[in-house]
Amino acid sequence: MGNVISIFEQNIKRTCFAAYRRCLDHERDSLLEYDDCLRQLMDKPGETTRYDSPRNIASIAANWRQQEPTFKLFLDGSRRTYKIADLPIGTQVFPIIAGQIGVGVCKRESRRLAACEFSLHAVLALPDKVDADGKSAKQHRAFCADLAGKLNAGQDRVHLDALLFYPTPADENFEDKGVARIQEYMVEREKAMVEQLVHRHLINDRSWLIKDGSLEYNRIADKDDPFTFSRIRSNYKRVVGVSKSFNPELAKLKNNRSAAGMIASLKPYERTPAAKYQTDRVDGKFAVWYVRLREPRQSQGPFDGIVKCEKILVTQEEEENGLDSHEVDNISAWLVNERNPVCYGKDKRWANHLYPVYLTETFIKSKYRGAAHFVNLF
Repeated sequence: MGNVISIFEQNIKRTCFAAYRRCLDHERDSLLEYDDCLRQLMDKPGETTRYDSPRNIASIAANWRQQEPTFKLFLDGSRRTYKIADLPIGTQVFPIIAGQIGVGVCKRESRRLAACEFSLHAVLALPDKVDADGKSAKQHRAFCADLAGKLNAGQDRVHLDALLFYPTPADENFEDKGVARIQEYMVEREKAMVEQLVHRHLINDRSWLIKDGSLEYNRIADKDDPFTFSRIRSNYKRVVGVSKSFNPELAKLKNNRSAAGMIASLKPYERTPAAKYQTDRVDGKFAVWYVRLREPRQSQGPFDGIVKCEKILVTQEEEENGLDSHEVDNISAWLVNERNPVCYGKDKRWANHLYPVYLTETFIKSKYRGAAHFVNLF
């Protein structure tokens, strides 16, 4: 086995089983987005004006096209995961999962897009039973930090940015648990990147950020965690989450009626009314709405060309009354103005893609190590 695994075995006093090293992402689709895990009730207004039908924002978008675009920053995070080895503990065998995590930001300057920030991380996901004596998240973190230091000191093939524990309840798919933990770490890196941009004053009233995907981050029980909602909420005042993939059947109107028909019926440059959304599993309250970017005939299905938009309700006034409807209109108009150019022929999701986000994704993926090279570092 690779040097990392050998040093790992020496430190935990256990012997790993050799496994066929492979990329797990080729065997399954990416883990479901938060959007696909939650039933979203849209019966509470999420904006100050109560609308009963979609709004056409074409004229607002036309007015904004004469001005400098407000969205200037585009953030995306992605990860690749690999099975490295198997670790026997008691009567069970647990997978050791390695991950590459990339988080990048591109910035628009004078209508040209350029790389702004990027971070690449290498991590290992291990079963929490490795630390048999750990009784709390704080103790687990200390154990992982100490072991990571020993692994990094004993070899120079790959620098491990973090060791991560995944839970080991009975009758679970442990590969999925390991991949999910790496996904959580990617979300933490995204939050850290947003915080960094805020501290550098790159996110401001004249420079908003589009975050690719959902802003519905899982609730963090550990109050000492630096990424608890109470600590990061102010960073998201000028951040909009835009999802190109969503499950419309999870959006529910009054009496549990599906909102899918309303979403699919949107005409070009129309938006749905914004709804207020919250759940016990996710911290904070959100305004959620949908915008159609392009003609249905230009796409392959009723929901192609539609994006889901999320904005965290940051202030107490927003939590009580929702977003100002003018702000919802403006955000929707800015997104309409981002619909061209397209990445047709480059990505099958082109109808739902915003080109700056596509370029950011492409930039991040170009920085990954090749799969064969990466798995052999261990």
